[in-house]
Amino acid sequence: MGIRLEGIHFLVTYRCTYACDHCFVWGSPDAEGTMTLAQLTSAIDQAAACGVESVYFEGGEPTLAYPIVLAAAAHARRRGLEWGMVSNCFWATSVEDAKVWLAPFVELGISDLSLSSYAYFVEDADEDRLRNAALAAQELGLPMAVLEVGAAACLDIPGLCLGEDVGEIMCKGRAAVELAPGRAARSPETLVTCPFEDFAEPGRAHLGCDGELQLCQGISAGNVFATGLAAVLEGYDPARRPVVAEIAAGGPWALSQAYGHAPERALYADECHLCYETRSALRERFPDVLTPAQCYGLTAEQAAGAPQDQPA
Repeated sequence: MGIRLEGIHFLVTYRCTYACDHCFVWGSPDAEGTMTLAQLTSAIDQAAACGVESVYFEGGEPTLAYPIVLAAAAHARRRGLEWGMVSNCFWATSVEDAKVWLAPFVELGISDLSLSSYAYFVEDADEDRLRNAALAAQELGLPMAVLEVGAAACLDIPGLCLGEDVGEIMCKGRAAVELAPGRAARSPETLVTCPFEDFAEPGRAHLGCDGELQLCQGISAGNVFATGLAAVLEGYDPARRPVVAEIAAGGPWALSQAYGHAPERALYADECHLCYETRSALRERFPDVLTPAQCYGLTAEQAAGAPQDQPA
């Protein structure tokens, strides 16, 4: 069948200065795995050859690999691609410092700079750094918006563009463990669609240091490092790929029923909650699809051996 992507979002690193409750990829200061410049430039070259129009650098926290991101962004521009980045602004200790960090983005022609407010999720989040970064971006004339507006009102910056509300957080990854139990209000048999991803025409996908082209965090269309991006895109058929086919046909409820996974609780927070629980239980059955291990809260060693204990 095959698909075409408009954008690729690079999970540059799984490391992050925070371990936020809502993180889809279980980012943390202890997380391992960072893309090399060679991996990024190769993926960018392949993306350009496949008609991809834009790339996005995220994580984890992509600026933990700051010089690599700058070099990769420059390469993307040389290949005619637009680029963007999301950051938690840990580096914005002052407006002047933030301007030093952001100044190269002016020359590199960034198309979208997204700054994250984590005050809703992290008790010790320093929203002054978000404010510093937002002010610096405005002074430099960068296209900028704030995501997750748990504390955006305190910014009080004229003309500031606010992104999605925190109520839209999907309960997958760490959110399925930390946030979902307090939001559970829906019976599993009602979760019969995937309202967040289009597996037939995804538009964009995520790619990290593991090489997995993720249509949703933890659901892979294939490994780009093993076969190349073109082969993954050409060989992908949502009607024939396990897990994807069931979700597309009837949501996470159909996935759980197709493989005999009895829901473990009476109520779920959302479709992602049941889907993530079911996928976690099916990982050993479909290791080439339900990967990388990082998106299930596992290190490579844990995935290969003893499972990680996770709270219910």
